[in-house]
Amino acid sequence: MRKIKLTRANKSILLKALGDYYYRQRAMNTGWRETGYLILKVDSLPVDKKAVFTSEEVCLARDAVNQLRNKKIKQEQYTDATDDMLLKLN
Repeated sequence: MRKIKLTRANKSILLKALGDYYYRQRAMNTGWRETGYLILKVDSLPVDKKAVFTSEEVCLARDAVNQLRNKKIKQEQYTDATDDMLLKLN
């Protein structure tokens, strides 16, 4: 179990990343339920409070945010906010 404090910006980035990841998984019909549950969990969390995540949830979130970061880099829309979120997940 890991405690992570989410700011409003980090929560928004995480939800965006998980949403993209979820729809990709849904299209391939693999592992989308776990991502859906994590989206619901993150969405219900209050901002600026520490939340407890399992190691599997952290790994899933890290993968999703990293994919969003790579997508933004390819589109030349890179921001430091994705790196900040990745640092919280490491």
